Amino acid sequence: MTQAIENSEAEDRLRDRFRGVLLGLATGDALGGPLEFQPARTPGNYLTEMVGGGWQKLAPGEWTDDTQMALCVVESLLTKRVFDPDDIARRFVVWMKSNPKDIGLHTRRVLDAISHGDPWADASREAQALDPDNAPNGSLMRCAPLALFFCRHPEYAASLSPVLSRITHAHIDCEWACVFLNVAIVRLLNGMRRTESIERAYEACDGASQSLKDRIGSAMQTRCEVSPTGYVLDTLEVAVWSFLHTTSFEDAVLEAVNRGADADTVGAVVGALAGARYGMSNIPTRWLMALKESSFLISYSDNLYDLALA
Repeated sequence: MTQAIENSEAEDRLRDRFRGVLLGLATGDALGGPLEFQPARTPGNYLTEMVGGGWQKLAPGEWTDDTQMALCVVESLLTKRVFDPDDIARRFVVWMKSNPKDIGLHTRRVLDAISHGDPWADASREAQALDPDNAPNGSLMRCAPLALFFCRHPEYAASLSPVLSRITHAHIDCEWACVFLNVAIVRLLNGMRRTESIERAYEACDGASQSLKDRIGSAMQTRCEVSPTGYVLDTLEVAVWSFLHTTSFEDAVLEAVNRGADADTVGAVVGALAGARYGMSNIPTRWLMALKESSFLISYSDNLYDLALA
């Protein structure tokens, strides 16, 4: 009886963390949306509520392209029951054609080529060749569902995250940033402590650039002076620093999004990390009540939980 109770409690914790990742991503996205392209705020002037607004004229609790693209990944995993990058690429194109309020320039270029018949691998590689040093954060913001799908298999999360990135973002730093984030999320889902999960994710990035490794090291330092721009390593450093230097979901997200710049994306990234650590049960109720279609996100999380554990 005792073992059965312990197993039930462990399952409840894991389900809560599954929900935390997807709702955390959407919550950070919705909180950061109104702050996108804004200057950093001082702690006494932090935006702490779902107010909406910003350049996209968002409704309170409305998510942006970060969550929309992540849900394309979720829907593919639930429908195909395997990781199918061809299907995910098709879903991205359908999403692009729905005229979302925002879509990254690099992402649009790749998806437009795919929509005209190019295989996604060719479209992504050719877009990267036009600007070889360009490493935007557009794949990092949407990669977390793969960590949920492979929550029992960190080796698959590590080996397939570069492929998920490469559908649109073929730069090595984009690919390895996704590896880092997804391995960290898998470790957190399975109960690993914050610092240890980050260390294990770092260890999984043996093939990453020294620049990425240095940014993870910087995120462990006392201070972070980086702005979360659209550059993938800026976003990753701020998200990891905010996660490591706070002790609640709320504080982690607020620390990140109030730095302005690409606030919705850094909010989505840290929201997924913090959601894996603290679970949906520790996302402020006032945020969940304001969050667009939260019950729909819970349903998707639960379906992905059932599939991943099957």
